[in-house]
Amino acid sequence: MRLRYRIPLAVIAIFMVMTLFMASSYALWKVTIYQETENIIETGCFSLEFKDESSSINLGNTYPMSNESGMKTIPYIFTVKNTCTVDAKYTIYLNTLEVDGVKLEDSLINYSLVKVDGALATAQTLDTAKTNMDTSHFTFTKKILKSYELETSTLKGKTDENSDDGGSATYSLRLWIDESGKNAVRDKEGNVITPGIEGQTFEAGISTIATATKLD
Repeated sequence: MRLRYRIPLAVIAIFMVMTLFMASSYALWKVTIYQETENIIETGCFSLEFKDESSSINLGNTYPMSNESGMKTIPYIFTVKNTCTVDAKYTIYLNTLEVDGVKLEDSLINYSLVKVDGALATAQTLDTAKTNMDTSHFTFTKKILKSYELETSTLKGKTDENSDDGGSATYSLRLWIDESGKNAVRDKEGNVITPGIEGQTFEAGISTIATATKLD
């Protein structure tokens, strides 16, 4: 009988907060993405390791920008490695979370997730990614509002228990606010004529689900 193990991996506690403030004709955002330690989840002989390879993304005084500019921002880099003899199929998810206050719409968040040394990066709008309907495997302190599948791939297992040659994949992740995000339009008295995105917040966490598989 073929054995399959489905293991939720709270691989990262990526905590992104975009807080927008109105100041005359410009806005202030702060985006923080961080991972401080390795994460290893293991069940029997099936395990994966997640390790961040770069410092946090921390953008102060940022603003809605074009995709061309977004693709030039400093990425967050992380590696997923198979540390067992069993081959693995894995999917990387980005889960949007409930916020305190008004949530910045997913349609205003652009992202790029690519394998390092892989295909050329492309920009995509978050809400165009494939929706994951089952979030029961993920655990966050806040309610998951929506889950998106960003990447699915496979990793070869180690050749034997004592080796360190399990398959690995290194990714770079970029996130930015789409240039369509606008400040509120106000009259001379400061009254809002058209609402903008000031004061809105975006929070999300990344998770990975891995399934034992057999590769040729």
